[in-house]
Amino acid sequence: MIRLRSARLLLVFLAASCAWASSPLDPGMKAVEQIRGRKFLHPVRNVTIDRSELSAKLQEQMAQSVPYSLDEWGRILRALQLVDVEPKQLMPKLLSLYESQVLAFYDAQAHVYYSIKQLPKLPDGTQQLVDPEQLEEMVMVHELTHAIQDQHFGLSAKEKAYLKDSDAALAYHSVLEGEAVLVMLAHMLQKSGVDLDEIMKNDQMLAMLSSSAAAEQLIDPSTPKYFAEMLKFPYLEGLKFVVEAYRRGGWKALDAVHARPPLTTRQILHPDDYFAQTFKPESFDTSHPDGAISAEHLGEFHWRFLVGPDASRGWVNDRAVVYKDGRVDVTTKWESPERAAAFAEAYAAFLARRNVDAHVARAGNIVTAKYTAKS
Repeated sequence: MIRLRSARLLLVFLAASCAWASSPLDPGMKAVEQIRGRKFLHPVRNVTIDRSELSAKLQEQMAQSVPYSLDEWGRILRALQLVDVEPKQLMPKLLSLYESQVLAFYDAQAHVYYSIKQLPKLPDGTQQLVDPEQLEEMVMVHELTHAIQDQHFGLSAKEKAYLKDSDAALAYHSVLEGEAVLVMLAHMLQKSGVDLDEIMKNDQMLAMLSSSAAAEQLIDPSTPKYFAEMLKFPYLEGLKFVVEAYRRGGWKALDAVHARPPLTTRQILHPDDYFAQTFKPESFDTSHPDGAISAEHLGEFHWRFLVGPDASRGWVNDRAVVYKDGRVDVTTKWESPERAAAFAEAYAAFLARRNVDAHVARAGNIVTAKYTAKS
């Protein structure tokens, strides 16, 4: 699935309106170094673009983030019932969403920090969420965290390695964004005289920071729900995961996560599965059968989106093959026959509600589904 892997988005619920002006990156780099306990290995190149140039830049980033064309990506989303928007309308809606959120971004493939001259138009009533004077500083610290991730942990190489595994890519993306949010919060707390470690002990405060309530009011309600959830997940669930790592050993624990990244969104949603190693991710076959557009690794995030958290609990593995002629062949694996049965019932009901004539079957802890998607 598509993600702006090289264009990290900072949800506007962390920001507010102000006049944007490009500034040197040195103050932000020093702040990230001080918090993260690591030095930049070399300066970060800074390029300033006009907001009118952003659409083309975003499309370029999107094209690099999937192993198929953007038109094929739209067909895959519709075939898997993730969106019900006509393919030709998908890209304008996605670009509109991202353009409304991007304040600056770090391109890990080009190793460039892009500043954008103008801010996006914010929804009415949201302009006063944060002190406007803090905006540029917050965004800079967030995005420069991605630059230090790139220089120390091989961000760009890992992104390429996960190109054909959507679930692993989204899990890794969540680590990157969660860490960047935490570094940014640590910086702003430090400026206010508040110790990050004290906040880490406050469950109520952490719950508020990772709540989606503020984010939801800042996303155009006409945005397809799947796009909105894909945008929020790495920041909100990623922050929760990173906080769990930090609580186990501070920034050194985050270093260990980079050395052994989570490979599934199940591990992001259920951090104990990762840290206690109670869940062992299975390998994913990225090869395509003849006539297929793609073989997708959906993961718990996508199944939770389609059938809800209860029916997607106990996910182990999956493979969803989408063919050029519209056929869809799904195989999923679950922790037990009981969890498989619960999923099979929910998935069959979901497909029926979508008027999809599907054959859903279960054999032990394996559930399969076959259907032909409408064009």
